[in-house]
Amino acid sequence: VDTQERGGAVLHLLDRTIEPGEVAARIDWPRRFDHMQQHHGQHLLSAAFDKLGAATVSFHLGERTCTIDLDAPLGKVDAARAEALANESVWRDLPVIARDFTGEERARLPLRKEPVKGDRVVVVEGVDASPCGGTHPARTGEVGCIAVLKAQKWGEGKSRVEFACGARVVRLLHEVSEGLAEAAEALKTAPAEVAQAAARVAAEAQARRKTADALLDELAQLEAVRLKAQGSPVVAKLERGAAFARAVAQRIAQDGGTALLAAVEDGRAHLVFARPKNASGAPMGALLKDALAVLGGKGGGGPDFAQGSGTPEKLDDALALASHRLVHP
Repeated sequence: VDTQERGGAVLHLLDRTIEPGEVAARIDWPRRFDHMQQHHGQHLLSAAFDKLGAATVSFHLGERTCTIDLDAPLGKVDAARAEALANESVWRDLPVIARDFTGEERARLPLRKEPVKGDRVVVVEGVDASPCGGTHPARTGEVGCIAVLKAQKWGEGKSRVEFACGARVVRLLHEVSEGLAEAAEALKTAPAEVAQAAARVAAEAQARRKTADALLDELAQLEAVRLKAQGSPVVAKLERGAAFARAVAQRIAQDGGTALLAAVEDGRAHLVFARPKNASGAPMGALLKDALAVLGGKGGGGPDFAQGSGTPEKLDDALALASHRLVHP
């Protein structure tokens, strides 16, 4: 279930005990080759970034994609150029030499970074020489291709590049293609026009929201007039949800009245209490706190406006308590 290195020994952790004796071990080749593609692709991509003035400070091999962190700010990272240089090294199908180098032979290598331990260096002549003890292909062509997926700011003066190599690129391409096809079908447009269609739908939705907000405000104004005509304070349960109750309460307060309103939405009781600014009497926040104690809810606010929500079972009791405390502080 896991492999660890402790004190120079490699330990294979199992999910059960085994009897002493000979065992047959088998390399998970698809996984090994995937890691070889990602790891060597990282060497080539890091070498490309290094030539462009951005050194790699760390590398992470993930289950789906990989990342490298660079010691250069995002504005100075030419990800497209680095991707092109790295893929050029892949498609030239250059030999990959991975062995121990010592003495003068090692001294002649233009190492991209200093070794942490050991003498093993992975060399692609004319492209990269990097100390490494990992698994690598025999030739760069086995990497297949390298795709830079995203570059972003990462910490102070650094950047992070997300990428994938080889078979992972093919899988990601299938994922994106399927998603694009589904989006195109939903938008009733061609895949090449999804961005424009999505922008159009978003603009239409925003326009509808503005219209809906205007209508809600107008309806809230009419409801505020109707309720306020029944006397103040206004204590009522509304049918159109929390946003509507909030708009009505604010309108009543703007017109000089006090409102203790409630609405039930998605199984929650919502309370909205409002009064004119700097009015005297019990603060709305204090009334809400008492009411929410009945509902077992949460919320808050100040002297002139407060809102919160809780369970709806005792909503009438909560409103009655707030109304009583308002009249008899």
